[in-house]
Amino acid sequence: MTQEDNIKVEDKWVKNLSSRPLTKPEMDVLSKGLNFAIAPQEVPIVELITATESAIRNNNLAETEAEQLRMKVTATLSSAKPPPSNLTPQEMKAITSLSQDQSITILPADKGRCTVVLNTSDYQDKIITLLKDTNTYESLKRDPTSGYKKKIIDYLKQLEKDKVINSTAYFRLYPGEEIPCLYGLPKIHKEGAPLRPIVSSINSVTYNIAKQLTNILAPLVGNTPHHIENSKDFANKAKHLRMAPGETLVSFDVTSLFTCIPITEAVETVRTRLEQDSDLSNRTNFTPDQICTLLGLCLSTTYFKFRGNFYRQKHGCAMGSPVSPIVANLYMKEMEKRALDTFNGIPPSHWIRYVDDTFVKIQLEEVEAFTKHINSVDRNIKFTREDAKDNKLPFLDCLVSMEGDGSLNIEVYRKPTHTDQYLLFDSHHPLEHKLSVIRTLQHRAEHVPTKTDGKHKEQKHIKDALQNCGYPNWAFIKSASKSKRHATEDSDGKIKRKNITIPYVAGVSEKLKRIFSKHKIPVHFKPNQTLKQRLVHPKDKTPRPNMSGVVYAVQCSEECSDLYIRETKQPLHRCMAQHRRAAASGQDSAVHLHLVDKGHSFEDQNVHILDKENRWFERGVKEAIYVKREKPTLNRGGG
Repeated sequence: MTQEDNIKVEDKWVKNLSSRPLTKPEMDVLSKGLNFAIAPQEVPIVELITATESAIRNNNLAETEAEQLRMKVTATLSSAKPPPSNLTPQEMKAITSLSQDQSITILPADKGRCTVVLNTSDYQDKIITLLKDTNTYESLKRDPTSGYKKKIIDYLKQLEKDKVINSTAYFRLYPGEEIPCLYGLPKIHKEGAPLRPIVSSINSVTYNIAKQLTNILAPLVGNTPHHIENSKDFANKAKHLRMAPGETLVSFDVTSLFTCIPITEAVETVRTRLEQDSDLSNRTNFTPDQICTLLGLCLSTTYFKFRGNFYRQKHGCAMGSPVSPIVANLYMKEMEKRALDTFNGIPPSHWIRYVDDTFVKIQLEEVEAFTKHINSVDRNIKFTREDAKDNKLPFLDCLVSMEGDGSLNIEVYRKPTHTDQYLLFDSHHPLEHKLSVIRTLQHRAEHVPTKTDGKHKEQKHIKDALQNCGYPNWAFIKSASKSKRHATEDSDGKIKRKNITIPYVAGVSEKLKRIFSKHKIPVHFKPNQTLKQRLVHPKDKTPRPNMSGVVYAVQCSEECSDLYIRETKQPLHRCMAQHRRAAASGQDSAVHLHLVDKGHSFEDQNVHILDKENRWFERGVKEAIYVKREKPTLNRGGG
């Protein structure tokens, strides 16, 4: 690597804001990017078998075909070997040293793909500073999860009683056990690298309902002339515009959108749209009132945890909820209609919005008055404005230039924080993922720039950036030929079954994909383990007694070889309590009977987490695999 390359890595791909100096192997590892996949040291047999059983169940395969598929997969796995390592021994040691160092916190930057290293004390201080904003957050004396959970379960039971949902839907919507956690991503382009607050609500009490509501409400968003889907959609709409005399371009951005939107008004906005939606009954059995009740539960569940303490977002939609962006979009849709309809001056000739970012073409003399107007339409929504400079205005990842003849020229725009780091070619990802990086960037280069020289400039930039990431020339050729093949190959009319996703192991996963394809089951690959999974842990760790959705093993504390393996959806401490006491009804736990009969005991620290799996069927398969493998003496069934 040249001296110039070293400067690029240190200054663009990695920002060490901690007091801890990084060794060269540590710097080399971090400069690979947090999406870099580490080659597995062993074949993930349990995951691959579980995926096979999941495919059989989801596609309702006949027993004969299912057994054929199992035999083929078993034969492949019996001879499977892990691939060679894509890291040096020094780099592997560096990963261990970085992951074990509690004095530092490693995070992706808020924007631009840079990897940031902070002192853990500085990171925590920045979060505490955010939480001291008493206008936005308040501390809670206790964990409110049980109260929210009771409300949701009571309503789901009522829906089941009224036959709106069946038992399968009831359990699909049933509250998860995870507590929402707050973490932050550093804004390295701002002084002092403040944090953007993020709430992770995966598998929280409202997560399953929010996902369902997202599917129901998503079709309501796109039906507007002002809304755009992405930068390509924006470029298609903007490239045909012409600037009239006296016009200019500005953009507006909503300040803290999610925390500003009032829940009551937002739910009523959604209710109105649902009542006008003639297609709603084709998407769901829920009535608008039932949807809005569920939506209110999701949006108002705004609590989260940080370092063992509980807080609540005082107003606005729940951050991290899958349905909040949909609701924000619908609320902004109504707000922008009021703003444009009630302006007394000459309204913008074009108003193009992507969630909370809006591109506006307007008379220069009306800019100040219109800015004041839109900030007065809704007391909850406040805009900041960016004016065109030197006849240029960035919007999304486009740079729009006003030409002398009144036309608009659009090029790809990259913020100063952009690192040009993409998935490295030696990452343990399937080749198709790497080729898709090329295709995605080239697709943008083809469809965003309006002029030929802009397209050529972007194509050259892409090639230079990807070559810095290790992409060989043949990959560009292969990507181009594959793109043409995809363009000419439409659906072949064959019935395809439900797909599965399996961990990627070079030389093994490709064989499995060919096996599944013979049974018309599409296969997608996912990286087995990335640097992000190994190094980035900003959220509160769930204490082991509170872990849920796991396969666990109970080992006696005495001189005893007896072992028990079980899966559970509920928190582990509840299972331990059940094992220690007689059942109120039904059969006693095998562990309880063993403890009583032998006079033995077990300690919670002797309970081992064998696997974590939130999906109930897949969790059951994993339990069966571990039972077959470990042959626990206390299990009544054989797995």
